[in-house]
Amino acid sequence: MHKFDSGVIIQEYVNIKDYSTLKIGGQFRYFTIINFIKDLNSLYAIAQSELKYKNIPIFILGGGSNIVFSDGVLNILALKIEIKGFDIINENDDCIDIKIGGGENWDEIVQKTIDMNLSGFESLSAIPGTVGAGPVQNIGAYGAEVKDTILEVEVFDIEKGSISIILNKDCKFGYRDSIFKNEAKGKYIITSVVYRLNKLTSPKVLLGSSSPARPRVRSGGDEGKRGARPSQEVLSASLPQFKNFSPALSYPGVLKYFEENNIKNPTLKEIRTAIINIRKEKLPNPNEIPNVGSFFKNPIILKESFSAISRTYGGMPYFDAGKDKTTRQDMVKIPAGWLIENAGLKGKSFGNISVYDKNALILINNGNATVDDVMVAKNKIIKTIEEKFGITLEQEPETL
Repeated sequence: MHKFDSGVIIQEYVNIKDYSTLKIGGQFRYFTIINFIKDLNSLYAIAQSELKYKNIPIFILGGGSNIVFSDGVLNILALKIEIKGFDIINENDDCIDIKIGGGENWDEIVQKTIDMNLSGFESLSAIPGTVGAGPVQNIGAYGAEVKDTILEVEVFDIEKGSISIILNKDCKFGYRDSIFKNEAKGKYIITSVVYRLNKLTSPKVLLGSSSPARPRVRSGGDEGKRGARPSQEVLSASLPQFKNFSPALSYPGVLKYFEENNIKNPTLKEIRTAIINIRKEKLPNPNEIPNVGSFFKNPIILKESFSAISRTYGGMPYFDAGKDKTTRQDMVKIPAGWLIENAGLKGKSFGNISVYDKNALILINNGNATVDDVMVAKNKIIKTIEEKFGITLEQEPETL
């Protein structure tokens, strides 16, 4: 461990498992915690002056909930971003703009904004990780993606050693994707994010006949998983007309919850409670059962291809996914969990890694698993789905 005059402390050979929700991985060669932007400035100066760290790649560690770490020693400098902050920077009768530190716990922020009766985050309840990790993955669930609320992202430019602002339109947000996963990967450190949230005109959120027309999707029991959502174009067209409408209310699973609990016009808090309870039934707590959430993206295929496959496998659920950007052909999104379950893999053990018996989209660590165990299980699942359905699954979490 080396403590510099600036107060920055760089540790060596730090166990990765302590920072991984899958509880897999070896050691970070170097590791430091960043509490303030000034720490980044100090670290930048250290990296420029100390030969020991000069050519070491920097890795930004969020909540460790969407990444599979390799075993052995990773020759990187891992930064655990814990920059805090919650500042209202603009407000009018309809909405409020809030700047939130990249190190804040995401779900705690969701709770805080709902307590303020602000709409925009409720669909994203109970998603693990930090505020700074959200834009990277463009987290989403129950009809919403975090990009829908982001105005701009404040970043520290690693090469220049200075702060920059990236507007929403320049973040190149896509389905579980952004510029931060592609051409800007390793270039920026997200220090804060500015969001615009809606003020509700009444405590209740519209539901029922007064709600906007809901997208026509077929339910396959895959609601709330990262990626299983109706057409964002349909939702976006509807939302401005109904300020008190929550996209979560487009989902059959959420509606069923309110029907069973005799709640006709739910509040934001009731929507959050519903989503948390639904997720608890489907998603294991990583503190009890190590996992990284949804392991596979929901595949997007040609609607024409889906029609051919569904003739063989009736009842296959799908979600409209708009048109292909190049060919302009109609696309649909297939719940990966449905494919895995209907291939007979739900609950199947691959040794130290298993498919979760309550949610086929989750791979769990049975204990002492290695990254090789994860890759073996992943490849066998992908091969099985390809052979049965002719659809190729893609891994969602990053591998380092």
